[in-house]
Amino acid sequence: MGPWEMRGTWVLTVDGQSGKGDFSAALTMELSDYTRNPSNVDSVSGADSRMQHTHNITIQGGTVTQIATGGFELTGPVSITKDGSPAPLAASTLSVSITGGKTVEFSNITLQFQGGAPVHFGPQSIHGVVVSPKPGCQQDAAPVLATVTDSSYGAVLSGKGTILVWGQGFSQSGGNTLVFQRSGYQDVAFNVTDGLYYWDLAAGQINASLGGLLAPGTWTLTVHSACSSTPSNSLSVTIN
Repeated sequence: MGPWEMRGTWVLTVDGQSGKGDFSAALTMELSDYTRNPSNVDSVSGADSRMQHTHNITIQGGTVTQIATGGFELTGPVSITKDGSPAPLAASTLSVSITGGKTVEFSNITLQFQGGAPVHFGPQSIHGVVVSPKPGCQQDAAPVLATVTDSSYGAVLSGKGTILVWGQGFSQSGGNTLVFQRSGYQDVAFNVTDGLYYWDLAAGQINASLGGLLAPGTWTLTVHSACSSTPSNSLSVTIN
């Protein structure tokens, strides 16, 4: 950013039950090539004139909210180190936005610091890429949808109740989406960002509150996993 180059890796995990999440990033910063010239690079300091240093940036228990245009945001107090020691910055917060498009649901990450941190990182947004939605995923292993029950394991599903979706191959670290489709109606999607109760941290089970968003009648349900570009098989589901 500006005269600085910033590189590194990051990890974000979301708890679908609590609506909280953790974020960590390991970054290196150094002055970029265009800032270097014979007057500020000398034979003694050499590469050290780039002022290389490292940062560990973490949020623990941040709040997850849905972004109206798609994606979600994690916000909370941020801990920042410099070269392994506490960074000399005033208390700060950080907003981490994860967005994407129709082909790749989560493709972009944006960091926005508030408080003392912009003195060092700048007030602008810092942009990056989502390399892998779920570490350790077996890519393109489509999930398999078996059946849907109510929260008491019964067959009668209420549009205002909670459903249990059963199958296999769901991403057990989260990132699954339930998509309901019906002729004459808009598609309805449920995931961790919709503001309703949602839990998807098992390979064979997803729990979701429907919140009255599905009109009574027969819908077609598919599961979309962060570990696959191919959705599950479809299942006919009757909502009462």
